[in-house]
Amino acid sequence: MKNPTCILFIAIIFGYLFANGQNKYENNTLLSGKWKCDINFDNQMGPFTTFLFFSSGDDSSFQAHSAKNADKRIFGDTKATLARFFKKSPKKGIFLKISNGRIIRKERSDSLYGKIHIPMFGILDFESGIINDSLSGDIIDSTKIVGTITGVKARPDSKIDYGNLMNDIVDTTRKYIFDPQMLQTRKWKKFKKKMSLVFDKATDDIEIFFGFNILNRKLPFSHYNLFLFPQEPDLKTDNKTHNVYLEEKGTNTVYLNIKSFGGTAGEMDSIFNLVFSKHYENMIVDLRNNSGGGINSAIPFGQYLTTKPLDAGVFLTNKWFREHSDKPDRETYLKIPVSRAKTTEGFIDELKNNNARRLVIQPGNKSFRGNIYVLTSHKTASTCEPIVYALKKYGIATIVGEKTAGAMLSATTVQVKGKYYIFLPIADFYTFDGIRIDQHGVEPDIKVKSQKALDYVLENLIK
Repeated sequence: MKNPTCILFIAIIFGYLFANGQNKYENNTLLSGKWKCDINFDNQMGPFTTFLFFSSGDDSSFQAHSAKNADKRIFGDTKATLARFFKKSPKKGIFLKISNGRIIRKERSDSLYGKIHIPMFGILDFESGIINDSLSGDIIDSTKIVGTITGVKARPDSKIDYGNLMNDIVDTTRKYIFDPQMLQTRKWKKFKKKMSLVFDKATDDIEIFFGFNILNRKLPFSHYNLFLFPQEPDLKTDNKTHNVYLEEKGTNTVYLNIKSFGGTAGEMDSIFNLVFSKHYENMIVDLRNNSGGGINSAIPFGQYLTTKPLDAGVFLTNKWFREHSDKPDRETYLKIPVSRAKTTEGFIDELKNNNARRLVIQPGNKSFRGNIYVLTSHKTASTCEPIVYALKKYGIATIVGEKTAGAMLSATTVQVKGKYYIFLPIADFYTFDGIRIDQHGVEPDIKVKSQKALDYVLENLIK
């Protein structure tokens, strides 16, 4: 008979090695495989549902990525291959990845750290806790949390069924778009066909989001985007964000950098109170990176620049185009009611319930009487463009820079289904003299490269 003490000792050693080997194996494979994750951003965008494929390098490191070849599913093999060659598409067509992943082992849970690469957002910090087959963490920009990520272990064959979502988007668009004839154009039909293929092949929300918002660039109208929200977005103006910045350029010139017309009337009033507190001879208004906004701050801005009523133009809804095939003639134009709205919410409500509305900016109690120069670029869009056009045509300001974006329609957000919303144009826009800005833009009085526009004004136009 063998020595029982020796057998017991061997059993203990074997058990110890087996247990530690098993734990190490479990730790190494804990993150491996496919995880279904939801990403939410603090600007209320999301959740974006995606699948991340995790792999562990050793007991303390990992990496993860979304499905490969997303670019090919959106653009096709040829265009995606060319985009990769010119480095306009991510390597291997991976839209999202986590690099430099570190695992900190703890008694009841593990902590994950790394860098998360997200299109449009860049490289951010990733921190998450993981317990069993679920993870929950934050996406951090410097020290500020800008989003969250949650996930659960998924089966290898797990996928998202988008069903008839594209058909629902088309139906919603047809119901609300400003002119149903836009959906009979060759460009729309081509977009619809491509997007139907994207929805059929897409593996996650990131692919349909970027596919939609890239392929839409060739449509015959602007202001058409797909968004994901946990609930219907609020159109109320953000009172906390600063949109207008004032700076003196010498003793007789004031420079206003208006980054957005998404601010409040109060903010614009405060800025112009500062302007009027000194007797400036020149005002430079920088709209080069202003993509638009609402009328809350745009109307006060116009009021401070004019001494007489400023006819900005007319907005025509689908109710108009169901009865008319074209824009109104001059006689009809003058009979269209002028909007009484003071807020973007009120203006959208007017458009939803009427066939047309004119926008006329009345002069304020004070107006700037000096020289006005407006800087523009190809990014100057939407709400900016009627203002730029009117200031140019009425001779109120000199426009310097590049032709504007040509993206001027009145739009709002409409729910399609669940978390999926589309931002779509509900009214076309024509200037007071019958010019359609969308798809055309506004030409400057003096054409120079946008990055040189400020220097040009300071060196050549201001004495």
